[in-house]
Amino acid sequence: KKDQEAQDKAQQLTQKFEQAGLPVPEDQDIIVRSLGNDGGNVCDNPASALGRAVLYDQFANGASFVGRRPVIVDRDLIRGEALILETYCPDELEEYRDKFDDLKFDDVIKD
Repeated sequence: KKDQEAQDKAQQLTQKFEQAGLPVPEDQDIIVRSLGNDGGNVCDNPASALGRAVLYDQFANGASFVGRRPVIVDRDLIRGEALILETYCPDELEEYRDKFDDLKFDDVIKD
């Protein structure tokens, strides 16, 4: 839904991303179209077993078969989704954090 509330939340999210040092789309309309005024798919079921499994699958070394293994990732990889939840559906944030706080993170993203 593209309305004033969606634009206001997109602006709030942009500010939170900038404060966290995360990249932000140049065009606010991208956020408005993607998340609307309710967070869209991000808020539907953020801590689901399937969503977590897909995310864990992406935390790998990039090998396609033999040699594929999990790796330690940067917290920024999940920080963006947490900021979206905080902005659009704060009631989902605690469950999301509970699912991912036990992972080991490290500063592995180079600027």
